[in-house]
Formats: sequence, structure tokens, C-alpha cells
Amino acid sequence: QYHVDILCALGPMPTAEDWKARGLQSYGLIAARGDKSVAIMLEKVDHDSATKQLSQLGGVECVGPSVGSFSLSSAFLAALDGAFAVELGAKRGKMDSDPHMWMPMTCGREDYARLMVSKGLFDEAGASAHHDRVTRIIAAFPVDSDGLGGMFGAVNVGTDFSWWDYGQVKLFYRNSMLLTEDSEDSQLARSFWSVPEKGRTVGGAEALGACVVDSASVVSGTTAASGSVSASMVCGVATSELRADGAVLVNVCARRVVAAKGAIVYNVVDSSEEGVVVGENEVRVGVFTPSAERPYFEMRSHMLDVDGGKAFKEKVCGNAFSFQEVYDMNHGVDVRACAAIGRRVFQARAELLKK
Repeated sequence: QYHVDILCALGPMPTAEDWKARGLQSYGLIAARGDKSVAIMLEKVDHDSATKQLSQLGGVECVGPSVGSFSLSSAFLAALDGAFAVELGAKRGKMDSDPHMWMPMTCGREDYARLMVSKGLFDEAGASAHHDRVTRIIAAFPVDSDGLGGMFGAVNVGTDFSWWDYGQVKLFYRNSMLLTEDSEDSQLARSFWSVPEKGRTVGGAEALGACVVDSASVVSGTTAASGSVSASMVCGVATSELRADGAVLVNVCARRVVAAKGAIVYNVVDSSEEGVVVGENEVRVGVFTPSAERPYFEMRSHMLDVDGGKAFKEKVCGNAFSFQEVYDMNHGVDVRACAAIGRRVFQARAELLKK
């Protein structure tokens, strides 16, 4: 029916308290009419801003977050390909679907400019010019092409569904730990990830030596000689001593790994005698690069003390770089090459630990 279908979880307008509890300020908001056409799309706004925008609209029957999936008709995809041919040809610049397409499609020019300026994505002139550009694209597009009759529609999955978002540190932890819990949602997650309900140590308990693992923890592809694991999600760890309590460990190789409740250790290869020791809510991540000058470095954060969005351009927790600087470094980097380097370093360190 529509040239753009966007998946969303629609229902009544949440209260301010529910909005905050569900973290809706971190997602795109969809407001839909009775025919499921999208009246407006707002990207990551607070409850007050959303309420003000919705009060100006008529015919809105339900609202809710976009859940990060959309589809396009072939005709509209071709139109966008032509409209942005200069940027695509030069392979320069960056645009995101929510603020750069769906919002100018559904917001008025002045409202759009004000919101973009408040987010620091454009100055007022730039936002107005981009809104005009998108308006021209939509005005020139034949809505009845491909046998369709509408431009932008909502596909509602309802509010009672499983949604496992890994795009923020706190959500990565929460939804990784979901595998260790006892609920309908956790059972669905284990089924999706092929984790057995009984015997959640996958890959053979014999590889864990004297390391004791409780019944809640999920342990996969891991080798250890001693230690204990309780209420943790552990995947791809190679160590002599493993102690994890309420932690998430992924692709970690060190002589000793000790992680307290709320800790995340990801993609870390450590060659020290002390090994990897992280306290409650600490985050430690390894970054492999193809650079001979900087083949590997680590970034640290804290689940409670650091808001990565607000501190994106700051150097936190003693890091040599800000998150923005790491993001910039990775422009044009071959991710597969980095992964291959990481695997080689991990395997070499794991072999040394066996000796």
C-alpha cells in the first residue's frame, strides 16, 4: 500500500513517566493515522517535544517507537538513487534515514529546522535547505507507481512483543543477560540463539576444567582451568582462571579474567600476568586495526557513570581517544581485515596460555 513501510510498536500516547521508563527518548517516534499512514516521524525527542508536535496534528490514532526496520518500493528506491546521485557517486557524506529522510517528509519546514538545530545536525539555513530538497523529491515522485497509493505507512507489531536492542551499552548488557533469566522473553531469546534450556554450557564442560558454572549462566566456546561463573553470559573466552559474577564476556583472552556484576569485556586480548580484572559496571573493549603504528588499543567506559551519547566527543575513563575519534578512525577501514587480525592475535595468545 505504501512506498515506505516502517516497523513500529504503536499504542496510546505514553505518559511522561512511561516514556522515560521505556527509554523512548532514544528511538524514533511514529504517529499514525487510522489508515496506518504516518502522520509524523520524530527522531529521539523527549516527551514534551513529542507532545507539542503531536498537538498540531489531526487524525492521529496511535503512537510508538520505530523498531529499526523499514522497506522501500523499487520505484522510490530508484528515485532516491537519482536524487542523491552526487553524494553516492562521490562516496562522501553521511545521512541517516530518520533525521534526513523520514522527518523532513513528515515535519513542517520550520519545525524541522528547529529540531535539527537543537540536535546540532544542521544550522537553520542548512536544515531549511535539506527540507526543501526532500520536499522536491517527494513532490516529483509518482505516488501511484508500482500499483501503490500511499507514501509512508506504519506496520504495527503492537506493544507486547520481544525486542532485543543491542545498540546501547546498557541494552547490550541487559539483552545479553536476558539469556540467563527465567521468563517467557528469555526462553524466546534462548530459542532464537539456539541455547539449550538444560545444560547451557555449549561446547563441552570438559574444556572448563575445574571451573564451576551455575545453572543460569550461558557459556559457549570457552576454555578455562579453574574459577567460577554465576549468572553470566560468557562466549569465546580463553583463560586459565575465569571468575565472572553477573558479567558479559565476549571474545576475551587473558591469563586471568575476573569480572564483577554489571561488567562487560568485549574483544580483549591481554598479555599481562595480572590478566583482565574489571569491577562492577565497568566496560573494557579491545579495538584491532590494520595500522602498523596502532594495531590494538582498548577503550574503557562505565555503565552508570558515563553516558556515551553525551560524552561521545570526550576522553573518558583514561582513554587515549574519545568515542568520536575512534569512530573517525574507522572510516573506510576493512572490518573483515580487522576481524582476521583479531582472530590471529587471540589464537596466538590462547596457544601460549596452554603451555
